[in-house]
Amino acid sequence: MDISVKKAVIEDAERLTEIQKQAFERLYRIYRDEGSPYLRGSDEIKYQIENGTRDIYKIFADNMLCGGIAVRNKGDGEYYLNRIYILPQLQGKSVGRKAIELCEKNYPDAKRWTVDFPADQLANKKCYEYSGYYDTGLREEISDKLTLAFYEKAVIGIYEIRQTQLNLTADVIRASFATVATKFGLTEQNCPNHTSFITVDKLQKHFNSDWLMYGLYEHKRLVGYVSLSKEGDGAYELHNLAVLPEYRHKGYGKQLLDFCKAKVKELNGHKITIGIIEENTVLKNWYAANGFIHTGTKTFAHLPFTVGFMEWEGQ
Repeated sequence: MDISVKKAVIEDAERLTEIQKQAFERLYRIYRDEGSPYLRGSDEIKYQIENGTRDIYKIFADNMLCGGIAVRNKGDGEYYLNRIYILPQLQGKSVGRKAIELCEKNYPDAKRWTVDFPADQLANKKCYEYSGYYDTGLREEISDKLTLAFYEKAVIGIYEIRQTQLNLTADVIRASFATVATKFGLTEQNCPNHTSFITVDKLQKHFNSDWLMYGLYEHKRLVGYVSLSKEGDGAYELHNLAVLPEYRHKGYGKQLLDFCKAKVKELNGHKITIGIIEENTVLKNWYAANGFIHTGTKTFAHLPFTVGFMEWEGQ
């Protein structure tokens, strides 16, 4: 089936409204939600097109008009997939997924996409996840029958890591620190707790302990990671700053570090501490060049290297 999308004009409003009613009737019968698109008239779509409050697209399947998409520009590269609807007879045939992909290509400046849908609608969940969206964990109860699930898709930039991303995050961290393990001869036998062997369970503990966990994205791919834990008296400890080897030397490490500095200041903190492999002079010099000072070293019986401590004081 050939799927295409095209920007809608005022004259399309009536037909799009008819399709929207057919598409949302089933959900309206379930939830009886007074905000349902099923109850909306063509004036809404006409207003959105005339005033530019939404970008409205028509969806075609083999040249037949079969649905629509509404996109809201929230500013600064943030886009909200406000609505997508497909004729009932074409639902479940990947039309929506393909239409989303085509629609998103019209926004090369997008940094992040967001969407919401009824949490108990598994077909919607499957469609959005297949399109690269992931669960934020956020829910909003609209009524005793309807709860909305909020999903997002990061394209480029630094965003909060969600619980559903911990498996992917662990992969990125392990791959990033594997080069360190190789350089210093660290194995699961002589240093099982090294970051290059981090587990999802450990990340889950960090998540449950309210660590601030952030990922850096390039072209929708998670390529970097960093986390902060609150240590008290305005101090935060920085953990596991990681960038995949093939994405290094692009300034991503500094982006993550600068982000953490800004975040700590935003939280009224004034200090960031970090522990590194003391013998890793390249890393030590990099932190020094970024405003960290060396504060001491310590050896631990279970570690085959000396731990060096550094800290940064915000102005």
